[in-house]
Amino acid sequence: MPTNYLYLVSLAQNVGKFAFLASSFFGIILIFLTLFGVRKIFGTYKYLMVIFTSLGVTLACLEAVFHPNLHFYNNGFVFFSLSYPHGFSKEALEMILPFYAFVYSVTISLLAIQFIYRYWALFSLSYLTLFQGWKSIIWVAYCFFFGALWWLGDVFLLKIDDTTEKYFHEEMLNRYSVTSKEIPIMTFLAYNPNDGLIRWSSVIYSIVISGIMGFQYGAMMYCGWNMYAKMEKKISNLSAALKRHHRQLFRTLVFQITTPTIFLFSPLILVVYLPYFQLELSFPAGATVCAFNFYPAMDSIIVMIIVTEYRVVARSKIPELLPINLMKISEMLNVLLRKSMGVFRGKDSGASQTSGQIQMATLRTVS
Repeated sequence: MPTNYLYLVSLAQNVGKFAFLASSFFGIILIFLTLFGVRKIFGTYKYLMVIFTSLGVTLACLEAVFHPNLHFYNNGFVFFSLSYPHGFSKEALEMILPFYAFVYSVTISLLAIQFIYRYWALFSLSYLTLFQGWKSIIWVAYCFFFGALWWLGDVFLLKIDDTTEKYFHEEMLNRYSVTSKEIPIMTFLAYNPNDGLIRWSSVIYSIVISGIMGFQYGAMMYCGWNMYAKMEKKISNLSAALKRHHRQLFRTLVFQITTPTIFLFSPLILVVYLPYFQLELSFPAGATVCAFNFYPAMDSIIVMIIVTEYRVVARSKIPELLPINLMKISEMLNVLLRKSMGVFRGKDSGASQTSGQIQMATLRTVS
């Protein structure tokens, strides 16, 4: 008898709730410190960080409330929900699922914008006028364009039809004790089960999603690599202390590129292309969705550990907000934070300032 995966759905829901709590906790702390504590991060970049963190918490909240699930079956996958929170109808939840994808797309688009801003803040200050006044609408439109593109792809290209309903009917009944008619569901099927021909709606969806992810990731990699390469040329004749500062900045960039690669981009590559390999499998992939929701917490932790001002302000501001009976917890967190810095420090931490040539206008890295 086929294994029922309902217990894994319950597990994924609990993990999603934990991810939401973690993302909310660290996200709220990061937003508070950014708005009311840290002075070295100012202007437009401050609000980019606040909006990005808020979007990450929103994404985790959607997962915690509506519990979207993913299931691979042979040549396709289904994206669905078994929850009906707050009396939502099936039709309403069918719009929530693509909205989740919309928020995800806006989040990775805004992440790319942060890298663009950092790059221009270092090497092309004149371009930062595009982030001021009415010109900032450009970046709002940028995010909404890619978000809408992903949303439209989910709504029209993953819409269930007779072929996909028949293909996944028995699988959903055996694994989750429901049929596709009973729940909000979106389906992806790489090949037609009747004649083996490729389904072009799925191919178009793969191209659209790959294009969105590739464009955002490409922007991040281009800006990140050029910040490293161009700064290397600038500091080649500088002192050892300033070179050490450069290596610290590069370490920051590595973490800020590696983390979204693991938690945001890699899981989607698996989702989009695994069905084309025609593997015989039945695999619940709710953990893939959960991975998205851990990223906001990880990003907030990385910023608060690596950026000097956050560490300093956190040690002074957070204890003031905690009741007396939580002071010991705060002290333990501060000790853990200081010990964590051993991972990111070099043997010699003498230099903390850099020349005007390589200063970043929006943030200061570990000193």
